[in-house]
Parts: sequence; C-alpha cells; structure tokens
Amino acid sequence: MGIREWLGFGKTITLPEPGELQAPIISAYMNDLLMQVRNQSPADLWRSQPYLRMVVSFRARNVAQIGLHALEHQPDGGRERVRTGPIGELLREPNPDQTWYELMFGLVSTFDLYDEVLLYIADDGERLFIRHIPRDWLLQWIDADAYDIRGARVRFPGDDDNGRIIPEQNLIRIHGWSPEDERFGASPIEALRVILEEQIQAQIFRLQMWKRGGRVGSYVTRPKDAPEWTPEARERFKRNFQAAFTGEGGSQAGGVPVFEDGMEWNKLSVTAREEEYVEASKLALTTVAGVYHVNPTMLGLLDNANYSNVKEFRKSLYGDTLGPLLKQISEKLNSRVVRYVKDRPYLADQHGNIDNIYLEFNLREKLQGSFEEESNVLGSAVGGPWLTVNEARARQNLPSVEDGDRLFQPLNLGLSGQEQVEAEDQGQPAAISQLPAGEEQE
Repeated sequence: MGIREWLGFGKTITLPEPGELQAPIISAYMNDLLMQVRNQSPADLWRSQPYLRMVVSFRARNVAQIGLHALEHQPDGGRERVRTGPIGELLREPNPDQTWYELMFGLVSTFDLYDEVLLYIADDGERLFIRHIPRDWLLQWIDADAYDIRGARVRFPGDDDNGRIIPEQNLIRIHGWSPEDERFGASPIEALRVILEEQIQAQIFRLQMWKRGGRVGSYVTRPKDAPEWTPEARERFKRNFQAAFTGEGGSQAGGVPVFEDGMEWNKLSVTAREEEYVEASKLALTTVAGVYHVNPTMLGLLDNANYSNVKEFRKSLYGDTLGPLLKQISEKLNSRVVRYVKDRPYLADQHGNIDNIYLEFNLREKLQGSFEEESNVLGSAVGGPWLTVNEARARQNLPSVEDGDRLFQPLNLGLSGQEQVEAEDQGQPAAISQLPAGEEQE
C-alpha cells in the first residue's frame, strides 16, 4: 500500500455540469457515489454530503472570525498587545495572498476532515509568512524514529513528481490522536461513513420516487352494485369533472364536488411523515453534529429551542465545542512561531525579549454580553460612569470633541476620605459628602 492510499486519498468523482442535471444523470451519479462511499476521501464526502459540509463549515467559520492576538508579559504582571515586529506583522497578514480568516478557515476545515493539518512557515529576512499545505500536496512523511517526524515531502504546483522536502523547522503540524500511531490523527469521517451512506441511499430512493412514482393524488370509486356505466358515460363524467375541478381554468376549481351513485373520493399519496424523511434527516444531522461535538440547535435543529437555552448554547459553543480546538491551535502556534523567531536573531531582535510574547485567541469579544448588560455590570463594579464622552462617540464612529476625554462624575457619587481631599486640592469637582443619618441637605 502506498503512502497516498495509507493517508486515505480516494477516487475523486467528477460532478456533472449544471446544464446536465437531468434525472438519469443524477441517478447515475448517485449510484456511482454510493458504490464508492466506503473508499471516498473525506474531501469527496465533504463535496457531496450537505450535513457534513454544514457542520465542518460551521466550526471553521466560527473559529476563523475570532481574532488572534500577540501579547507580551509586562514586569508589573500586566499584558500589552504586540502590534509591531515580525509577529505583529504576521498577525495582520499571514501571507500576501490570504487574510487570517481565509487561512484559519482552511486550517480548521482540513483538521476536521482529516484530523490533521500542515502549515508552512518561512521568512524573507524581514517578514514571516505562514501558508496552508493542502492535503493532496503531501507525498510522504520524513521519519527520524518512532516518535519524531523530521519533515515532509510536498509537491507544490510546478514541482516535478518527486516534489521537495520541507524540514521540520519550517512545518507547523496540528493533529489529533489515533490508537495505532499517536503521531497521526484518525479522521472523524471514518465514524460517519455508515450514516452518510444511509443518506445517499435515501437520496437515491427519493429521486426514484420522483422519477418513477405515480402522480395520482386521488381517485373516485363507485360501489360494485352501482348501475353499469357505458364507455360514453364514463368518458363524459371524466371530461366534465376535469373541466370543472382541475387546472387553472376550471369553473369550480377549489370547490366541493358532488358525486352520485355512492361514489367516494379517496386520497392516494405517501406523506413525508409516513416515510419519516424528516426524522431520518434529523438523525443524520444530529449524528454528524455529535461526532464534531456541536449542539444541533446551533445548526438550525430547533425542536426544543427557546431564547434562554439558545443563549446558553452560544456561550458553550466557544467553551465546550470550540474551546479545546482553539487551545490546541494556539498552543501549537505559540510553540512553533515563537521558536522559529527565537532561532533567527535577525527576527528576534525586533521584539526585545521574545520569551515574553505569546499568541492568544480573543475570545472575550465572542463571550461578552450585550452592551446594556456590560454597562450595568461595569457601572456597578466601578460605582459610576466608566466611559468618557469621546470613548462613547468612538463606539458610534463619531469624531471626538474638545474636552471629551474627561470622565464625568455625578456629585452624589464621589470619592471618600483622603482621595476626595486630594481631588479638591487638584481643582477637581468634589462630590457631596455623605450626610449623617437623619440630616437633610439644604
């Protein structure tokens, strides 16, 4: 077995052109898909299975929109954001062709499909660059021993068949866990192949029903002891009924037909409820979501949803669902990016003490409450106003005004003791001191 087969690369199915999506072609395509489902690569299944694509893209989008910041430990224990130097520039633009959103979207999507993702880190002497290496470009791992992977053979576009070897110091590799070999992950797709095959079977069945199923929604019966109809009478009834009750031009369309001779109207249709299409579809979505630890409510399955639990599910999304993944990505980027810069003095010298710098996802912007909720909490915590006029105007994208950087303080919410005396000595408005109990202010 070659390395590509071992890594799980299957046959890619060529999708029909949009203009060719007719029933026979769709049926042939679905049968081909079903025949190969157990041998398809995760990428093939991602292209063809809507629930798999929904869950993977949901996770990737929600991780990609979180800002990644570089922070520096300060001597006083505080943190200061790093905006300059190679690392600061890297977090503004990972490479000339992508934004961080695009890079992170590809990183998380690949990781979710293969339980492994490979990044390439390099520099041009002044700036750092990080690029995602697509799975199909990977040809071979370069092993040193049973626990270390010292590089990878990769074929970039334009390379010959042998590709090129990328050393370990230029690789950032994030992977999950496999019981057979802890150096590699195990794709979650393997646990979903049966449920995905079931969905393909259901799609084929529905296509066959639409293509070959009878289109009769109802029919009229006569009792067996009714007077015999002549062919002319039967044809006349049929013609009159269709003219009166069917089509857009029926004179009594939408009305109630009146039958004679004990005739009865019978419905002839199979509903989605009877076939349990909806329940089977929900089961498939729930199963895929469960494998990726996503609450189905966040994907639109609102059977038991209400405002309160949806609000809590949103909080748990960045804790229980995406929290472990964010931790894994940030730890790996911290160890690899900082070490890469530290090993190159021409980059490290631009940061001062590189050992004090670390990368962290800005989860606060996703977990914070509404502005009203935060205002009430912070106002109670500090005992008064906590925004200046210009800070409030900046939140509304308005220009600053003169004398707008002073924090206003109501006179009945002043400082106490020595702090109030010092404020008075500095010419600041003093708050009205608290009066003894039982006295009123004049």
